Amino acid sequence: MEKYFYSNDNQKNGPYLFEELKNENIRKDTLIWYKGLENWTLAGELVEMISILELNPPEINQNFIENELNNNPTIETNNTEKSINIKKRKQRLLSKPFSFEGRIRRTEFCISLIIYFIAYLFVLVIIKSIDVPFMGLAFTPMLWFLWAQGAKRCHDIGNSGWYQIIPFYMFWMLFANGQKETNQYGINPKI
Repeated sequence: MEKYFYSNDNQKNGPYLFEELKNENIRKDTLIWYKGLENWTLAGELVEMISILELNPPEINQNFIENELNNNPTIETNNTEKSINIKKRKQRLLSKPFSFEGRIRRTEFCISLIIYFIAYLFVLVIIKSIDVPFMGLAFTPMLWFLWAQGAKRCHDIGNSGWYQIIPFYMFWMLFANGQKETNQYGINPKI
């Protein structure tokens, strides 16, 4: 079996078996040497290293991260874990209408209420005019839609989705401003 050596930052590491190299930080610019090579060679130039290079993601460009942090308010950083989470910059209107996660603006919540009441009247007229069994089940997805949109609006204000069951809280959801900064439920939908 072939014994491999590699060098990152002018420090020689090895010998390793090929399978052991998969657990090491081998990049395209890592120098590799094994018996049979005259000189150290870049891993990206060796055919046998392709399977290892596919396992390792490319290095994170620090200039890109600093530029994004300065120009993009939708990036959250956690200094204790040194991790960066880049999120979608713009949320479309009524995207994921049945999901209880995230935040929505007052405008989207008002549009959701209008859609709900139009659908409610439509289903009510059909139920009254035609005697169809189980037509009342049509209200289930409509209520799910209304509760999901209400929960996301509560999240925008900074509260749990359960707040919407408080009597008359819907009026607060219609008129209260959402939190301007990112909160535990997601980024500001106005950004």
